[in-house]
Amino acid sequence: MINPGVANGYDSCDDLREDMLNALKHYASNFIARQSNNNWHERCDPNNPGRPWTWGYEYEESAIEAEATVSLNAESSDSLMAKDPAPGAAGASADEVSNEDSFETNNQVDGVDEGDIVKSDGTYAYAAYGDLLYVWNATNGTNGISITPMPYEKVNETECTWKPWVHEPWLIDEPFLTKPIEEDFWTEEEAVSITVGEVEELEAAPVSTEEVHTKEPVSPESVRTRNRNHRHSRKASSIMGYPGGLWNPCRQDKPRILSLLLEGSRITVIASENKNHLYYYPSENDEEEIESTIDDYTKLTIRVYNVSEVPTDGSPLELLGEKEIKGNYDSARSIDNTGLVVTTSNVNKWSFTQDLYRHHPQYCGMNSTEYEALAVETALNKTEAFLDHMLEDMKLQLDGTCDSFFQIAAMQSGDSDEDGTKTDGDMLSQFVQVLSFDMSANFENKEISTNVAGAYSSGWLSSVYASQGFVVTLNEGSHYNPNTNEWDSATYILGFDITGTTPKPFCYAEVAGRPGVPRNPYVTDFYEGHLRVVTTETSWSIDEGRRTTNKIRILKVPSTPEEGQEMNQTAETGHLGKPNENVEAVRFIGPRAYVVTFERTDPFYIYDLSDPTKPEKLGELEIPGFSSYLHPVSIDGVDLMLGIGVHVDEETQLRAGLKISLFDISDPRNPTENATFIDEGAYSSGGNDFKAFRFLTQSKKLILPKSEWTWGSKGNFDGFVVYDVSLGDITSSYEIEHASAYTMNHGCWYNAHMPARSFVFQSKLTTILSHSVISTDLADGDELWNMTLGEGLTDKDNCWEYFF
Repeated sequence: MINPGVANGYDSCDDLREDMLNALKHYASNFIARQSNNNWHERCDPNNPGRPWTWGYEYEESAIEAEATVSLNAESSDSLMAKDPAPGAAGASADEVSNEDSFETNNQVDGVDEGDIVKSDGTYAYAAYGDLLYVWNATNGTNGISITPMPYEKVNETECTWKPWVHEPWLIDEPFLTKPIEEDFWTEEEAVSITVGEVEELEAAPVSTEEVHTKEPVSPESVRTRNRNHRHSRKASSIMGYPGGLWNPCRQDKPRILSLLLEGSRITVIASENKNHLYYYPSENDEEEIESTIDDYTKLTIRVYNVSEVPTDGSPLELLGEKEIKGNYDSARSIDNTGLVVTTSNVNKWSFTQDLYRHHPQYCGMNSTEYEALAVETALNKTEAFLDHMLEDMKLQLDGTCDSFFQIAAMQSGDSDEDGTKTDGDMLSQFVQVLSFDMSANFENKEISTNVAGAYSSGWLSSVYASQGFVVTLNEGSHYNPNTNEWDSATYILGFDITGTTPKPFCYAEVAGRPGVPRNPYVTDFYEGHLRVVTTETSWSIDEGRRTTNKIRILKVPSTPEEGQEMNQTAETGHLGKPNENVEAVRFIGPRAYVVTFERTDPFYIYDLSDPTKPEKLGELEIPGFSSYLHPVSIDGVDLMLGIGVHVDEETQLRAGLKISLFDISDPRNPTENATFIDEGAYSSGGNDFKAFRFLTQSKKLILPKSEWTWGSKGNFDGFVVYDVSLGDITSSYEIEHASAYTMNHGCWYNAHMPARSFVFQSKLTTILSHSVISTDLADGDELWNMTLGEGLTDKDNCWEYFF
């Protein structure tokens, strides 16, 4: 069970390694117990193992209880108790807007710049278009550009070969077999690399049913013996297919730029390269090809480029430094010169547990006690080696104090000794990494020096929030509910102190339920020493069906060592919304919270959180439809909230278009809907992709992307709309079309796609969408210039669809 002690970190890396070892033993114990909870495998006849017996039969319940566990001890396979984890673990005038600028990223927290696909410093615009970084003059893109491609190792598909995947014979029942398994198939001579064409020819060869069913069975024991010696000859893709299907091992996709961070004269690029890795059975004698223990489906690389001098002849920027990092990208931030990147790595334990499955021939005919004894011995023999390989894969150098790592513990709580049904005893399912680096440093040998902190999670990362002093990760786990004897969802909040060079664990909290809006950082906010979080608890019963409970929870963040590591809850609100409503939007502004919930109507709530021990609901408003993004604005001295969301038909309750609402919040006890704009049949990504939203404080113009589709060739639109917003009125000023229906369907596009973004430079509006950049006069919408991204990089034989 987890407790606040996890935020103490580790005094030595030996302690971390010991906890990881014990966590693996704990997972193996639970795995063996679940496998043992089935006595059907005792029916297997060791004298006739060639008859497949793992398909098409109903399992019988074992006399062993489901909650039974088998424990491992490094000293003896007879012992049934593993050590616990480390202690403590567990509208203005024309003159006023003639030079209006608005090019900053729509950030959540002042002083914390969020990574985005497009950036600008007011002089240049930087856009990540697939594997290409485009840079152009902010006010005139026709003055020349710089294009920086992300490097990657190209594969010659015509010369590429690989070894095909073949089923384990003892896992195939006869009806599933499509080709006879020859006795000599498993020899080294037969297991040679083959080309794409040879596989297609092999698949086309006719195979008779009679030949399949009359083939003399191959002994699983003899096959398994050969397999142990020749496992490298049987590789398999994660998608079991051949060319023409979803997976092609001979194709290497180009990298993708996932995020940009801009600071001073340097821009940081975070690029991802897909891995077409193979799943196979590793050889005991060849460590070079052991299957990776980390399911990082992408290779991440951080690159820092010099933008003090930007070429205009199409040549790339100067590379200053780079570094490959582990994990799958989640988010990035920058605070002054410090870059922060959050990644996740899922631990693949297949190679650790594959020999523990009870259907394997070595367990044939064994009763549960005999199976457990052999499985425990098997697990103990490979635990240390698997741990070493996992540390190597994650590039964790355990040669320091390891005080930057949260202590390992199951992300579950409550008065129960059982493992939560969602964890299955796995405390190492995901590694959350918080990495920091100095973007302004002098990178020796072009190598970026990074500092790493992290935490192993038995749940999964839901969202990340960052302020100027710390980063919090919201991880979903389980909490035991004694009233229902069930495991409910819970959120475990891990706080990293980022005031020093290396992020360090410093606080922890548990709250019931999940974050109110998944993957939305706006559900979390830090204000005057307190963290505010909106959560949703979900329950289900036969009588009432699905029920949700939404709450704002207020946590005191410790500020001194004497206060310990736990973020103690000071208060919580009652249920937000009507019964069974979902939270659609949240915005914290100073001491107040603004929340939108929805099921059939759109309740808009205002809460006063100025007293962190006593939150108070000030006012509410009920209107049709709902907002999914809230943005504070002020017009003529009146405090307002712009809401971007969905228009809902009151009769059918179906989503019917785009809705823009202007809420008057000047009297928090009596909020009103000051103005609305409904665009039937339209959709705006600005309601979910908050960086696509831009409101101009001087001219009081709202810039939003808009999409509208029909089944025909007319009525389609992909572009932007500029709205004029005033007290009591929202009107559409003009539209900017980025592609016509004909162009979308008949154009030849590069294999990339830009999300919607907008900038304003000296009252010139720049909109970026899909494959084009358009500059217009902000006042009247007249086009000034345009640019097609990827132009000249494609031909008719290498075209991609518009919506790549």
